[in-house]
Order: sequence, then C-alpha cells, then structure tokens
Amino acid sequence: MGFRWKKTSDNRKALVESYDIRLKRIEFVRKITQYRQEGRTIVYEDETYIHSSHTQSKDWVDDKNLSLKKPISKGQRLIIVHAGYESGFIENGLLIFKSESKSGDYHNDMNSANFEKWIRNQLLPNLPPRSVLVLDNASYHNVRNTKDPISASRKADMIAFLRQNKIPHNPQETKPELYNLVKLYKTKSPDYRFDKLLKEHGHDILRLPPYSPEFNPIENIWGVVKNWVATNNTTFKLNDVERLVRKKIAELSPEIWRKTCEKVLKIETDFIQKQHVFDAALESLSFTVHTGSLDEDCDSSDDDSV
Repeated sequence: MGFRWKKTSDNRKALVESYDIRLKRIEFVRKITQYRQEGRTIVYEDETYIHSSHTQSKDWVDDKNLSLKKPISKGQRLIIVHAGYESGFIENGLLIFKSESKSGDYHNDMNSANFEKWIRNQLLPNLPPRSVLVLDNASYHNVRNTKDPISASRKADMIAFLRQNKIPHNPQETKPELYNLVKLYKTKSPDYRFDKLLKEHGHDILRLPPYSPEFNPIENIWGVVKNWVATNNTTFKLNDVERLVRKKIAELSPEIWRKTCEKVLKIETDFIQKQHVFDAALESLSFTVHTGSLDEDCDSSDDDSV
C-alpha cells in the first residue's frame, strides 16, 4: 500500500504514505472539486457481492436458548453492480447475477464485455446530462482501445507506437530508452475504451486513487443494504437473498444517499486542508522517508532498507 517504517533520530517510528499515492489522492480531490464547481453531476459506481448465508452474527434468544441457525458454508454468491449519486441510485442501473467463479474473488465474475454491456444498456440511457462517473481501478474498467507495447515488445513495435502517437524520439536509442518514452505517454494519455465511450455521450470518467474507498460513498451504501439483508435473511436461499437486495435498493431513500455524499465531501475537504499541515509535520521530523523515487538518495546504513 506504499507504507513502510523508518526510524527517526530519537528512535521513534512514523507511518508515512508514499508520495506517489499521496499525489494521486490530492489530484483526485482537486479534480472532483473542479467538476463540482462546473455544476457536473458526480455519479459513483461499484461492484460488490453477497452470499446466500449472509446474516447477523448474533441473535436475540429466550431462556430456551433457541436461535436462528446459520449455515456453515457461505453458500452461493450474487454479484451486484450499480451506480448512484446524491439523488439516489441511477434508475434501471441495477445489475445482479449469480456468481460462477470458483476462485473466491468476485472480480473474476466481471470482465470488460459484461461491464461494457452494463454501461451501454443500463447506465448511459439513464445518466444525468454531463455526468462524471467515478470508478475504481479494476482491470476491466481500464481496458485500452489499442494494445500498447510492453518492456518485452520488439524495438520496432515501440518505434511504431511512438511514431503513431507523434512522440519525438530517436530510432537509434536503446530499447530501455524507447520504452521509457512509451511509459510516459501511456501514463499521461491512456487510451481507455470506456473513457472514450462516455465522452461520446457528453460524460467523463474519474478514477479513484489507490487505497481510497473512503472517497466513494457507494461503499457505505452497500453497507446499509447488506446490513438490512443480514437482518431479514431467514431462509439462506439465493433467490430470497436477491429479492431482499432488490427490495432494499428500491426502497433506499435519496436522503440516505445525500447524507452519505455529504460525509464524503467532508472527508475530501478535510483531506485537502490538512496537506500543508502534513507537509509541515513531516519537515519537523528528523528522518528520511523513502518515496520510491529513482532520484532519491539511499542511506545504506539504514537497517530497514531492502
């Protein structure tokens, strides 16, 4: 996650976020603030899952000590995809289906084809005008229109890529030098398929920074839905769990969405306001922070170094 322990001069330890992650968080907050100032509608998307055995861990019992028996196995699993904003869930945006994955990772049930189908058929027809869709960094969110060279690609392919994108280069340079140019371009101008698709309909995509679920209010909304399902799940059958999920999502009030979005806005505001304080606090400490930068001096005497 970009954290590591480093010793201070008085042997204290401080947990410090790496600069690249911190920078991405700052850039995200500034960009989403700009979109809000432009009057854009911020829509948050996410995928989650729920098992047929999803229930509360504790139950009320009487003197007979009888309570609802929870299945030992987790049972079958539902994958849930939806999006929402401060006015509530996007109308007709709910996608829910049975998981077929045996890996234990619900992300394996989603792929770019399924995601694109959901965007085209359920999301785009119902998005408010000039929306900004906030996504996380799941691989199927970041499919590129063109296959970019990798470090193992042929030198000729790297040169062709640079020429196609009109990037100044010297064909006589070595592969590492050429690939460094390729990486710089891929980082600055990624050719994402879904960014282009939404742009064609007057919308934009904004990606969450790494390890930052607190910037996505739908994470808390999922908690509300799942807690309600856990309270009302008595049969542990997948069809009944799906019915409960659909019922709660349909009944969830816009007021809950509004309050949740306001909390996230406060988190963003507090985060950006504390950055200068954070800088001052770091500079007041007498220790070296490894940020992962190539131009940073390394202390070979540090027993925490790798």
